[in-house]
Parts: sequence; C-alpha cells; structure tokens
Amino acid sequence: MQNSKDTLHRFIFEDTDIRGNYVRLNHTIEDATQHQALPINLHMALGELMVASTLLVSTLKLEGSLTLQIQTNGPLKLLIAECNENLGVRGTVKWSGPIESLSPIDLIKEGRFMITLIQKKAKSPYQGIVPMEGNSISELLENYMLRSEQIQTKLWIDAQDGIFHGLLIQKLPFNSRAEMLDPNTTKNTWENIVASATQSFKFVHPKLKAPEILQTIFPSETIRLFDPTFPKFACSCSKKSVENMLRLIGKKECKSIIEEQSSITIHCDFCNECYKYSEDEVDFVFNESKDS
Repeated sequence: MQNSKDTLHRFIFEDTDIRGNYVRLNHTIEDATQHQALPINLHMALGELMVASTLLVSTLKLEGSLTLQIQTNGPLKLLIAECNENLGVRGTVKWSGPIESLSPIDLIKEGRFMITLIQKKAKSPYQGIVPMEGNSISELLENYMLRSEQIQTKLWIDAQDGIFHGLLIQKLPFNSRAEMLDPNTTKNTWENIVASATQSFKFVHPKLKAPEILQTIFPSETIRLFDPTFPKFACSCSKKSVENMLRLIGKKECKSIIEEQSSITIHCDFCNECYKYSEDEVDFVFNESKDS
C-alpha cells in the first residue's frame, strides 16, 4: 500500500536494547526547495541532510532546534538543514561555479561539518564538530554519535522517485532490559539487525507504509511501532527576528545602507520571504527599542 504523507515513526525491537526511527520526506523537501533551482547533486545532498536532521531530533528530548551545517572552500559554500522539536524542517544551499559533476560526498569531503543544538532554556547553544570521516553524510554522523554520545548508531538514507527516506537504529547503553540479556546474544542481535538493514534498505520503496517497510527489512524481528508524527516544512524567520537583526547591525549602519539603497531589504534563503524597510520604518524599529 502506498503512503502519501510525510511521517516519522519511532519503534523498538521487542526484548532487546535497540530502538529505531524511520522517516519519509517528500512534501517537506519539495516545499523547502521550491524556490531554489538546485542541480540534482545539491538536491540529493540537501535532502539527505534534512532527513538526517529529522532522524537525530527524533532521538532527543528537545525544546528548540538542531542544525546540521556544512561549509567548504570549494564550489559548495553552505549546506544547512534545521529541524525543531515539532519536526518543522527547513534547509538551503549556497554555491558558486560549476558543480553538477561532483558527487554528494565530493561536494562536502573537504568541508567543515557542524552540529548546533539550541535548547530554549539553555544559556547558550551546544556546538559540535563532525569529523569528516566516512563516505556519506550518514557515515559521518554515525562516527560522530559514537564518539560524542558513545551510543552505537546506524543510519541509512536513500531516495527513489524524488522521495527521501531514512532509518536510524541505536543500541542503548543503559537499559533495564539489556541488563537481563546475555552480552553475546545482545551483540549478535545488534549485528543481525544492522546486517538486515544494510542489505535491504536500499531495495524498499519509500511509497510503502512504514509497517511494510520495517517488516520487509526485519522479517525475523518483533517490532513495536508507535504512532506516527508528521514532519513538515517550517521556516522560523519573522518580522520580529528581522527587526532584532537590524538592532544588532545598529542604527548608524542601517542609516548608511538606506543612504546607498533608499531602503533595507532582507531576503530569507529558506522560504524566499522578503522583508523591506524604509527609512521611517527603520526609525520606528529603533525608537521602539528605546521605549521598551
């Protein structure tokens, strides 16, 4: 049976210390890229990063957002995907020059990969550097999770017919159920599950519903599948955030821009929204900040 909605399913393997998440993104990525004329390789790289951000957020207790960002000195200047606690996802790409002939891994392998985690109640964001060790975004993040969180994590991301989907599984380090299991049995179960996903994931079509996909990949496992949640494109830009940015720039610099251009125009790369401020509107922004 085919599935038309973008969905994320959390699940566990019964009688094990292994949990998983499966996500399917189609409309979310279409909405995020509709204003961006991306070459196919950049579209694939951005889609993979958006799937990865959604899968990682689904493993966290988060009140805020997680951002995956790759910058390079090559043709790819910026590749960024962000997912918030409500599974609102956005992403964008900046590049220059001929880029169509480069594979997704060639685009990023000389770059700098950063994870930024913003918790609303935290005083400052957490930032981590992802070592560029691996042949895909999935492998890079697997190695990062093992080093930073000391959690065995495996990721598979694929796209067919323009539909992206991803699978994440984790072996929990502290689990009451795991304490009752034989270590050899636990190790074998993990290895068998990883082997099944590695062998089968790329052959299942994302148009299938999640239960069918998981049953196909893990025919010998008993899986408890939880109710789905629904990712969607969401941009966090707003008039308020733009005006806060103007205040950070400062009144003197804003006045200088207006003298040169007659107004200030801020364009959101994520959603294509345009914010335009005349001289009077800029004065109002700074007067309002004085009053408050």
